[in-house]
Amino acid sequence: MFRRPATVLIVGLAAALVLTGCKAQDSTGRVTVTVSPNEAEHAYMVEVLVPNGRTAAHQKAFPGDRLEFAGIAVGKVRVRADDLCTQTTTVLSGQVTDVTLSSTGC
Repeated sequence: MFRRPATVLIVGLAAALVLTGCKAQDSTGRVTVTVSPNEAEHAYMVEVLVPNGRTAAHQKAFPGDRLEFAGIAVGKVRVRADDLCTQTTTVLSGQVTDVTLSSTGC
C-alpha cells in the first residue's frame, strides 16, 4: 500500500530536479575584446577560438572598439585578429573576461 505513493514521490522529485535544473550552471561566459586605439586605422576581424581551433564567434572592429562576445564555452580560448598579437585566456561560467589586442608585446 505504501509502495505506490513512495514511487510516485520519488519519480516526482526526480522530474522536478531535472526540469528545474537543480544546481545547474550556465556553461558559457562572455569575452570582452578591446582593439588597442594605437593600431593602424583599418578594420580587424576579431575571432574567439575554442581549444579545437574552431571559431566560436567573430566580429569586425576598428582601433579603439570594444566588442562583446556572449555564449562562449567555458575553458581556455584564443582571441586573435589580423596583424595583432594573439591572446590566450580562460572563460569562466557566468563571468566576463577582458582581453586587449595590440601589435606590441607578442
